Amino acid sequence: MADAAESLYPAYNYRGVENYKLFKGLVFDGSEAAEYVIDLTEPVETTGLLSIGVKIFSINSQGKTVFHYGADVLLAKQKLPFLRYEHELPALRRGGYLTKKPGANPPEIYQDGTLFHGECLQGIRDIIRCDQDGLLLACQLSESAQAKQGEFPLGKHNIFADDLVYQAMLVWVRQILGLGSLPSSTLSWLVYQPVSPIEPFYLKLDVTEQKANTICADISLISHDSQVLAVVKSATVTASENLKELFKC
Repeated sequence: MADAAESLYPAYNYRGVENYKLFKGLVFDGSEAAEYVIDLTEPVETTGLLSIGVKIFSINSQGKTVFHYGADVLLAKQKLPFLRYEHELPALRRGGYLTKKPGANPPEIYQDGTLFHGECLQGIRDIIRCDQDGLLLACQLSESAQAKQGEFPLGKHNIFADDLVYQAMLVWVRQILGLGSLPSSTLSWLVYQPVSPIEPFYLKLDVTEQKANTICADISLISHDSQVLAVVKSATVTASENLKELFKC
């Protein structure tokens, strides 16, 4: 979505998204559509910032429109200024692990049904802290992610690192609540700096709301030298016992 919007407005830089929603999503199981459409609305401009509504949809075999994702993509003439994370963090080394714990690669969360992601998306290297308030993760992307990134360079829009935001939500729900979960929406996602494809970084999740089967959290991506890379507000997942059983397959 970001690349489609940005390519139309080369004088602007990608700032982030607002009002992201997962509708049907995409499942590559052999029944996916032959073609997917990216629909862009007319941009709304306010003081150097463009907001463009984006929806991804397809047409099913009955001729009906099926929406998969939607968001308002934000483009800006000026990038956000550097923002430093002021609290102390444990040291990381190349490989994304805590220096005091070599760990396994990949960790058990990619094998025990907590997460269902393939090699390119297995970027969580260590769970530094996980409690009722949230968690702190040590992360670094797999070398295979760079080799399989496709036509959009990771240094510009790091889709593999972005996916770790929602993986963190799934990890917290499984570790604390013992349930499976899937993301449903995000209020906003502001990008300060791109996530390096080769350097370790932190992912900090703070739970802000929990009611029934809905969990909401704010999430920060932080570089190994304490620079804030992105700030995500009100990322929401739906949790259930059924999803836990599904992910065992």
